[in-house]
Amino acid sequence: MNKVWAVIRREFVERVRTKWFLISTILGPIFMIVVTVLPAVLAGTGGGARHIGLLDEGSGSLATRLVTQLETGSQFRVERVTTSESGARAAMQELTERVQSKNIDGFLVVPGAALESGKFEYRGRNVSSIRDNALLQAAVRQAVMMERLTQRGVDPGVVQESQARISVTTLRITKRGATGETGEATFFLAYVVGFIMYMAIFLYSVNVMRSVLEEKQTRIIEVLVSSLRPFQLLLGKVVGVGGVGLVQMGVWGVAAAALIRYRAAVFAMFKVPAEQAAAIQLPAIGTGMVVLVLVYFLLGYLLYSAMFAVVGAVVSTDTEAQQAQMPVVMLLIPGILVFPAVLNDPAGSLSSVMGLVPFWSPIIMPIRFAASDVPAGELAASLAILAVTVIGVVWVAARIYRVGILMYGKRPGIGELVRWARQS
Repeated sequence: MNKVWAVIRREFVERVRTKWFLISTILGPIFMIVVTVLPAVLAGTGGGARHIGLLDEGSGSLATRLVTQLETGSQFRVERVTTSESGARAAMQELTERVQSKNIDGFLVVPGAALESGKFEYRGRNVSSIRDNALLQAAVRQAVMMERLTQRGVDPGVVQESQARISVTTLRITKRGATGETGEATFFLAYVVGFIMYMAIFLYSVNVMRSVLEEKQTRIIEVLVSSLRPFQLLLGKVVGVGGVGLVQMGVWGVAAAALIRYRAAVFAMFKVPAEQAAAIQLPAIGTGMVVLVLVYFLLGYLLYSAMFAVVGAVVSTDTEAQQAQMPVVMLLIPGILVFPAVLNDPAGSLSSVMGLVPFWSPIIMPIRFAASDVPAGELAASLAILAVTVIGVVWVAARIYRVGILMYGKRPGIGELVRWARQS
C-alpha cells in the first residue's frame, strides 16, 4: 500500500505544481463571473442613439408616424427628408454620401406605396447589428399597423393597449414543491453541468494516457515495474490524477456557490444597475446536486481513465496515441450530441435509456438531475450499472496494461488485446 501511495502522491503533486493546473483552476471562477456578469453589462451598453435619415417618397402620414415610432425609446434620432418620386434618386445619392462621410449612420427608404406593399429598405454602414435591425423592424411594423388601423377607422390606441407586454415566468416544480428557480436558470445549470462533466472526464482521462506513454517512452516504466506490480502502478496513476480533478472541481464548486450567494456584491463591483442584475437568474445548487456530480465524475473518470491507460500502454509514440484513442473518444461523444434532446425532454425515453448506458450516464444523469426530478429507481439502476461496468473495464484494462507497458514496436490489434486480457 505504501508503494501505491507513493505513486498517488507523485502523480498528484506533479500535476498540481504545473502552470496548466494553476491557470485552469483560476480561469474557472473567472469564466463563471464573465458568463454571469457579461450579459448584464452588455445589456446596459447600447452604443448611443443611431442617427438615421428617413427618405419619404410621398407616403404621407405614414412617414410622420414612423418618425414618432422610431424616436420612441431614444434608440434612433431621425432626420426626415421629403422628396417626390422624380427626385428620389438624387435624394438617395445625397443620403448615401452622408452615410459614407459618417454624418449619419444610415437611412430608411419609405416608398409612396409602402403602406399597401409593406416593403421598406434600409441602407447603412452597419447592417449586421442584430439589435439595431430588430429595433428598426419592430418600430416599422408597429407604425405600419397603427397607420393601417387608423385608415380603417379602428382606434390604434385600443389595439396597442390590448398588445401590452406580457411576461410569462417559468418556475420549476420538484417533489418538494414549487421553487424559485426559473426555466432559464435550470437550462443554464443543466448545460454547464453537462459540459463540465464531459471536459473533466475527457481531459483527466487523457492525462492518465499521457503519463503512461511518457513513462513508457523514457523507459522509466521498466524500473517502476521492477519494484511494484503493474496493477499497483495503474491504480496509483488513476487515483492520483483523479485527486487532481476532484481538487479542481472542488475549487470551481466553491467559486460557483460563492458567486450565487454574493452575486449582489459581484454585480455592484462591475457597476451593474440593480434592475439589470435582478434580470440575471442564477440557478440554485443543492447538496444533492453536488454529491451526484462528484459521484458520477469519479465513476466516469475511473471508467474512461482505465481505457485511456490501455491506449497509452499499447502504443509507443504520440502519433499512435492520437489514432488509438479515437475509439474511446467516440464512446464519449454521443453523450454530448444528445444534449439538446435531453434538455428538451429530460424525462423522455431517450434520456432514460441514455442515462442507463454506462458510457454516457456520467454526462446524461447529472443533466437530467439538474433539469428535472429523476426517479430514485432510475438513479440507483444507473449508478449500479455504471459501478459494475467500471469494475469490469478496470479488471480487463489492468490485464492488458500489465502486458502492454513492456511491449514496443508494432501496435497490437484487437485480437491480440483480447489474448492479453485472457492470458495475463
